[in-house]
Amino acid sequence: MDPTQRRTSWSELLAWVIWLHDRYELGVEERLPHCWAQHPGLIEELWALKAWREEIYDAEQPSGQAARYWHAELRQTMHAAITFYAAGCRAGHRGADGMAAEDAALQRRWAGADPAAGIPADRLIGDAPALARRDGYLFLTPATMAAHRERRTAVPLSTTVTDLLRHDGSWWVPGQGGWLRVTDPDLAHRLDQRRVALALADRSVEHRRADRAARGGPR
Repeated sequence: MDPTQRRTSWSELLAWVIWLHDRYELGVEERLPHCWAQHPGLIEELWALKAWREEIYDAEQPSGQAARYWHAELRQTMHAAITFYAAGCRAGHRGADGMAAEDAALQRRWAGADPAAGIPADRLIGDAPALARRDGYLFLTPATMAAHRERRTAVPLSTTVTDLLRHDGSWWVPGQGGWLRVTDPDLAHRLDQRRVALALADRSVEHRRADRAARGGPR
């Protein structure tokens, strides 16, 4: 965006956050910290909430279920606002101590870290074929999972989140040179809920695009 577009978008977000603050009584116990505009991550979260709500309520056929998921996401975002983004701001705003992009020493320390630290040697895939892991209940090789994706027996969480896959009745995540089955029932349940919410959001976007295309507008 050019500077004019950025100013316009920022003004729209400010107006929307003012409405959100008053409509949902976010001033109670500062559910939305007053310093939200000084936390870049929280700004991104609010922008995403605004875009998703517009997709839901501006759709040709608004979805009540999608609206319910949006409200659940709103509560999670407000919880994150006071426990993650602005956890130390009760007595006044506290920003990040520094920027990683401007800290050469920090970047060198990160680059020099061992990504395999703490992983047992027999779990690592090395140059020797004997160390290569084989398919099993808890592990699938990249080639095997790629074949499942090709046959559509493994599907991603959503059209935009493709590194979490549903296969064989379970969720799978990348790791240790292949794919690992998610065995934590709580995590699996949260992923199931997220999948439904993202599917509803994807459908809302597609409906909106189709409506714009039908009216000859930009997609």
